[in-house]
Amino acid sequence: MNEQQTVTLRYRMSNRDVFYLGGLINGARNITLLNDTAVRLMAKVFGNTGHCVEVKKIRLYTPSQAGDYMEYIARAKKIEGNRALIEVRAFKVIEVPKNPPFPSSIDVLPEPVLSTVAQFVYETF
Repeated sequence: MNEQQTVTLRYRMSNRDVFYLGGLINGARNITLLNDTAVRLMAKVFGNTGHCVEVKKIRLYTPSQAGDYMEYIARAKKIEGNRALIEVRAFKVIEVPKNPPFPSSIDVLPEPVLSTVAQFVYETF
């Protein structure tokens, strides 16, 4: 198995993801998408999704808003037998401007902004 394999998931936060006033997204929504990305990596690398047996780390850096385009990148950091340590990072790549001239206006960020980092331990069946 190649430990350098990655999986990328792209997702646009919408009004249905909003949890707080002002269009703010609950951090749990990002964590759910981080886990979804880790599961996809497990399916790609091991041929089955396995199951999460431990959450080693979760760090929330930058909040997400409705309309933000997020990119989730998962990679296996360590593999031992049927266990894998998967790190997933979430980046904000596009955001809605503060005072948009049009409802569909977006700002592509010059550099992706780190939003959330998680480490999961998965075990295959």
